[in-house]
Amino acid sequence: MKQFFTVLGGMGTLATESYCRLLDERTPTHRDQDYLDYMVLNHATVPDRTEWILDHSKPDYNPLLIEDIQQITPLQPEFFVLICNTAHYAFDRLQAATSIPILNMLQETVNEIKNIAPNAKRVGVLATRGTIASGLYDSYIQNAGYEEVKPTPEILDATEDLIYHDIKEAGHSDGKKFHELVRTMIEDQKCDVVILGCTELSYANEMNPETEFPVADSQSVIVDRSLERALAIRNQNNNN
Repeated sequence: MKQFFTVLGGMGTLATESYCRLLDERTPTHRDQDYLDYMVLNHATVPDRTEWILDHSKPDYNPLLIEDIQQITPLQPEFFVLICNTAHYAFDRLQAATSIPILNMLQETVNEIKNIAPNAKRVGVLATRGTIASGLYDSYIQNAGYEEVKPTPEILDATEDLIYHDIKEAGHSDGKKFHELVRTMIEDQKCDVVILGCTELSYANEMNPETEFPVADSQSVIVDRSLERALAIRNQNNNN
């Protein structure tokens, strides 16, 4: 297979399924052959990213992802997509393992804010404890000229309950809980837009879309960037 890309997924599996579903739905098609060629690696047994970020004595997820990347690189995908915000903690280390570009979900999400909320100044982040504690989004938000608003301990606890208990453990999303998290960040924390900085939150947004308040959905954004890049590569090759 040529002109394909690789999805590094399984972190978690429902979020990876959501990515693929959205990608296929947004691809302009009239026949089977119009869909994109891509490989999905659903590496569900990768250790929890947040656990390692908060405690380096826990199993490190990076060697497994690096091994995945190095095993797939000889197949020459056009690019990689990493379907986990928290795994971007070691983005430079992962990119160093291959000459093939890895799309940066965090950078692309922050770039999209200007289209979602053109006048935004205060940008809230809902994410895992690992993403928040390590400040994964900090430099991206600050370099774009925004003020970052992190969740309070209470909001973070409620966010992780939705991510780990409802979605990862029970396999379903509580729409009311999800919308309340967004509302709290917008109304109580005075944010102009909220980044959904975990693909499980993106899954929650797919199941129960947020329509009242502006959100920068990291997974939705990377779906669009994947689609744009893959179609551009296809069109370029068709024109040669």
